[in-house]
Amino acid sequence: MNAEIKTLNRFEEAGLNPGQSKAMAIGIDDLLVRSMAVIKHRFDAIDHRVKTLENLMCIQMIGSIGVMVAILIGFASLFYVISK
Repeated sequence: MNAEIKTLNRFEEAGLNPGQSKAMAIGIDDLLVRSMAVIKHRFDAIDHRVKTLENLMCIQMIGSIGVMVAILIGFASLFYVISK
């Protein structure tokens, strides 16, 4: 409330009437709130993309581990057959 009164006083000191100053203060506040909402939405979208990439990397790592296990099993089978 004090911040609003200070803002209104500043607008009145600039020569605007109380109605104009209050409307301008509300408009500026509304603009700031909307700007912050847009920024938050964009950061949320970026966070979602990063999480998606992290999940893809995890899936690729699991696939790579599976390939490595298959190669090791293949070599073990090959050594078993050769040694027999």
